Amino acid sequence: MSLKFSLVHRKDMTKGAPADRKLYYGLTRVSSRLDLEKLCDAIASRSTASRGDIKLVLEGLIYEMCSKLTEGYSISLGSFGTFRITNGSKGVTTPEEFNASMFNKGRITFSAGTMLRGALKDLKYEKMQVVTVEEKCDKEHVY
Repeated sequence: MSLKFSLVHRKDMTKGAPADRKLYYGLTRVSSRLDLEKLCDAIASRSTASRGDIKLVLEGLIYEMCSKLTEGYSISLGSFGTFRITNGSKGVTTPEEFNASMFNKGRITFSAGTMLRGALKDLKYEKMQVVTVEEKCDKEHVY
């Protein structure tokens, strides 16, 4: 299966490019969403564990990850990848001026492991059909 993509016409962000220059860039699209229930079904179909057992393990994993990440752990799931919390802070001129309220909102960072990076080696791409609507519409649209 291939990743679907469309082309977008955007400002050229290349250093030194003229201000009015635009280029076409490829933008991949998500083709569908796989929720926890469907993921559990897919895993169950490839193993002897039941869907309920798999869901129980995955929910336990999520719970423990939340707990350990907030304790400062980096969590390595082998060839799948590693999760950790990252954040920055506001700067101060002296160490005495700094306090914990100066930290920015934390983010969970994921670094893909060898198994997931391997999935990127043979990616195939398929251009989506672009539909242009000429008709004017007075309704609000969300893109």
